[in-house]
Amino acid sequence: MLAFRRILAFSSRIHSYLLALYLFFALLFVLFLYFPVSEILVTFVTACQMVLGWTIFLEGSWIILASVYQFFYSHVACIAPVLMTLLRLGAYFVISIVLDILNTIIVSGFSYGGGTP
Repeated sequence: MLAFRRILAFSSRIHSYLLALYLFFALLFVLFLYFPVSEILVTFVTACQMVLGWTIFLEGSWIILASVYQFFYSHVACIAPVLMTLLRLGAYFVISIVLDILNTIIVSGFSYGGGTP
């Protein structure tokens, strides 16, 4: 079971690297909102963000399910990978929501009230 815990720790490290790569693409996306670039490049970065987002979510799900399996198989709770995975998933969702808000404000503007008298 030690080998399985090592695989779990390595998967957790890979999950961190995926989040760092997502942060890089998020920074590119924010810079693309400010600087004029080709539409093809924006489409490519958006597609990469989508693929990385699903990969982060699926990898996180695998780590959590593998930790539960490892607990029931060997009766040793690996709490650190689960907590760090939940923290990374939370960071991913916060970053994606902030990017969506920024994109909406830049593309369509900001209005307060919105009602007609």
